[in-house]
Amino acid sequence: MKRLKKLIAFVVTFALVFGAMAVGFAASPFTDVKSDAPYASAVDRLYALGITQGMGDGTYGPDLPLTRAQMVTFVIRMLGLEQVAQAAASEPPAFTDIKDHWAVGYINVAKDLKITDGVGDGKFAPDANLTYGQALAFAIRALGYTDVKWGTPTLAKAVELGLTQGINLGFNDVINRGETAMVLNKALETETFRGYDANGNPVYGPKLISKVATYADYTVIATNAQDNTVPSGKVKVLDKDNNLTTINAGIVDFSKYLGKKVTVYSAKYGDPVYVAEKTNDVVTFTEGQNSVGTTVYKNDTNLTPITLNDVYTLYNGYLTKLSKVTIYKGADVTIINNNYVIVNNSYARSTVVYNDVQSGDKYINRSSDYELRGTVTVIGAVNKVTDIKANDYIYYGNQYDVNGNVVGTVIYVVRNQVTGTVTEKSVSGTTYKASIDNVSYKVANANVWNGLNVGNKATVILDKDNVIVGVASTTTTSANYAIYKSKSNPYNEWFAKVNLVMPDGSVTTFNAVYSRVPSISLTGGEIVTYTVDSNNALTSLTPVTTGLYNLTNGSYKTAANTLTNGDGTIYYLNDKTIILNHKTDDSYAALKLSDLKDVTGGLTGKVVADSYNIAKMVVFENASFVSTTTSTVYGYVTGVATIYASDGSTFNRLTVIAGGQTKTYDTVDSTISATQNTPVVLTLTNGKVSAVGTPTVVPATGTVTLSNIDQVNLRVTAKFSDNSERGYLLDPNFIVVKTDGTLKGLGDITSTTPVKLYVNDIGKVFVIEIQQ
Repeated sequence: MKRLKKLIAFVVTFALVFGAMAVGFAASPFTDVKSDAPYASAVDRLYALGITQGMGDGTYGPDLPLTRAQMVTFVIRMLGLEQVAQAAASEPPAFTDIKDHWAVGYINVAKDLKITDGVGDGKFAPDANLTYGQALAFAIRALGYTDVKWGTPTLAKAVELGLTQGINLGFNDVINRGETAMVLNKALETETFRGYDANGNPVYGPKLISKVATYADYTVIATNAQDNTVPSGKVKVLDKDNNLTTINAGIVDFSKYLGKKVTVYSAKYGDPVYVAEKTNDVVTFTEGQNSVGTTVYKNDTNLTPITLNDVYTLYNGYLTKLSKVTIYKGADVTIINNNYVIVNNSYARSTVVYNDVQSGDKYINRSSDYELRGTVTVIGAVNKVTDIKANDYIYYGNQYDVNGNVVGTVIYVVRNQVTGTVTEKSVSGTTYKASIDNVSYKVANANVWNGLNVGNKATVILDKDNVIVGVASTTTTSANYAIYKSKSNPYNEWFAKVNLVMPDGSVTTFNAVYSRVPSISLTGGEIVTYTVDSNNALTSLTPVTTGLYNLTNGSYKTAANTLTNGDGTIYYLNDKTIILNHKTDDSYAALKLSDLKDVTGGLTGKVVADSYNIAKMVVFENASFVSTTTSTVYGYVTGVATIYASDGSTFNRLTVIAGGQTKTYDTVDSTISATQNTPVVLTLTNGKVSAVGTPTVVPATGTVTLSNIDQVNLRVTAKFSDNSERGYLLDPNFIVVKTDGTLKGLGDITSTTPVKLYVNDIGKVFVIEIQQ
């Protein structure tokens, strides 16, 4: 055996000196090892390291038992002593029952290294099935614990070393090949035991895997997932001399080790099979304020600054340099070894989404501040950009490469709304709060707070911190329109009655709750809103002042249900509009839309309308409706051609986009014409164009921008040069064009795009012309 010991020493030295050269190993080729099996990664590693070659038929046999001889073979290969075992085959057998056995060399080496003492009586039982306890004993002895006694001490040491993880067997149960691979795999990741020092402290050596693998120290920088310049299957690292290089990734997921110092173990002359983290200094905190240059700030009372070199930074999932980005307040920051920064959830801005995001959109909210640049990653409530809907709340950030170029967009979506009655509002300094169904919420700012009214039912939009950041909808509850007629005389706490003209024209007498309506200073004929309690008693009576307009010399068009005031203001009526006609006998008659006829001028009365001029209530003064007809077409001219007819007449043929269709109109003669690529209003006589006019344009001079586009409800808000704003309704068949006639879409308009709005006779925008 002396010759055998010398050979062992020689082979170990050879492996240490020449261990960097050799054959590569691929991932497991075994057809019976499924990727999701608990032993799959263990089998892959054992195969890559040359510890197992399987059953010889392309399978591994994970459910089959293995023999004691096979286990010893695995262990000797794990120790890097394959050549020694081959040489030891010619040595005298260490046990009486292994003469001429195929594993005699492996067993001889195991006996010499005190990995096995056999089963007694000088025998080894090479072909007996391996038990769980025996597998653990072989593994812990391979790690250097050769003095651990059999039985409970063996199991206790194995548990201490973590070799039993994921396995549920009795100590004397037969273990299969899959479970054995798991035990050996854990052993490979465990430090070897060398003995005790003079003070009785244990001394440990390198991990067992170092016996069969080469290893080197690196700092992991990025894989292809974090930097698309890194080839697939490679990983960008800093070597021990801080040189940037790439290595093969092998079977290791290096994204788990980004920024960290690691020891990478590779199959000799092959690819990585295991990574062990070294000691790393990791500091994690929330960014307290926006970073400046390469200085970041902790979110503590002192906003403690940390100034770093211009280190590699994984920013919102992509590799860049620290100086190329701003780490925004609230971002999650991890600094590793003061040499690598990981930043997540760094968002430059946030907003309520006003319109559903459509395929092909270049911007969210048509704003260049929310441009969809590069690869778009959507996280949170949805994972696709086209799943982002109106009234979602989003946080917007970008990804940058090492040169500071934008390579991607990251959007975090919050879809959280609460519907209920606004039960309370409060303000303290700059802190705004509101209660919805008696649950208190912080409100983002005064504008949102002002949009909530106590007693109204509202649907509010919440951000990720449950702060109210917007109002999706609000409804005034228990409020109704009526016309005040008169009150009782006397009117006091014992006798209080009020007569109101209802939407159907009838007069209803209400008992008033005197404590809620103690006095009435109205004279009669005023439009009011009122509320009642569960007993139908009047609890409030409020004259309408906001949105109330006098109607003078008005006109009505049945085709569009529009009422045009004498000053040119257009109001839009619908089936929800309350319409009353005040007659000369002081009675009121209820009207339906179908009762109204075209009237040109002469209408008087009052109108209650919202900010988009949608009429809530109209009260005419003794109106009489007489039917008239007109024929006009609002459209956009895309072509003009002169036609010479066979009868000798000459006229022009206009190609026009009108009502969502491309149509042609002939003029009555050649003197009537239009300019190509312009919005027009055509007057038709007997189906032919008898006049071409210019529609109303907003603004009359200069341009406007659109601060909001609500495509769902067909509304836009125009922002003028003096920063004033006004809402306009879109015609259902509106078009967007450039001045050269190129058709575009709303997605091509940002909040800074200059436009002109062309308005038809019912006040709706039918052409948006981009002035670029």
